[in-house]
Amino acid sequence: MQDRPQPVMAHLQELRNRLIWSFLAVIVGISAVAVYSDDMLLLILNSAKQGREIHLVAVALSETFMVQFRLAIYGGLVLAAPVVLYQILAFILPGLHPNERRILYVGLPASLLLFVTGWAFGWFVAVPLCKIFFFDVSASVGVDQLVTPESYLNFVLGLCNPLGIAFQTPLLVFIVAKIGLVTAGFLGRIRKYALLVLLIIAAILSPPDLVSMTIFFVPLYALYEISIIVARFAAPKVKK
Repeated sequence: MQDRPQPVMAHLQELRNRLIWSFLAVIVGISAVAVYSDDMLLLILNSAKQGREIHLVAVALSETFMVQFRLAIYGGLVLAAPVVLYQILAFILPGLHPNERRILYVGLPASLLLFVTGWAFGWFVAVPLCKIFFFDVSASVGVDQLVTPESYLNFVLGLCNPLGIAFQTPLLVFIVAKIGLVTAGFLGRIRKYALLVLLIIAAILSPPDLVSMTIFFVPLYALYEISIIVARFAAPKVKK
């Protein structure tokens, strides 16, 4: 990648080429994942049962196919993400200063890692706990569970995606603390107000029930406490 200035038309041509490569990567990714969409759907739907007698039904003729199609798109986007990110970085890096590049080199992997961590917490902790609670509530009043592929996929994504976003909190705090906008002391002093804000965020991000809200709130509060520690280390050094 060269750092010398280029004419506007050269930039537009480069942008066009990188968009084309990104689009082709997405198409190839979706096509590749579509081959295994049956196995992906079975894995997700089997996790809904957890050894219980759950009836999986499709209420629309095209529902199962559309869910598989959505899985192919999501999986294809994930598979194509490295290529797309490379094309984006290759286009913008020549225009960045060295310190801005260092921030990007550190921040982007950290953001991806935090998102994956949040998603894993959702899949391995939040989803199973919520399922157990809802299944037990239904069983206690003699109600059979009829789960559709679309409703269950929405249930999983509705828990995991917001958690992946919420886990970005320490990175965001690190950035604003690094440039001196907040301090660890300030975050500690507003803790009681932050608790109220976190409760509101948990209520917005989680499905509309107390159990899901609680499962969201606990990691959000833990992330806030971690963010205070992060802010302490990220604080700009005072020159003597």
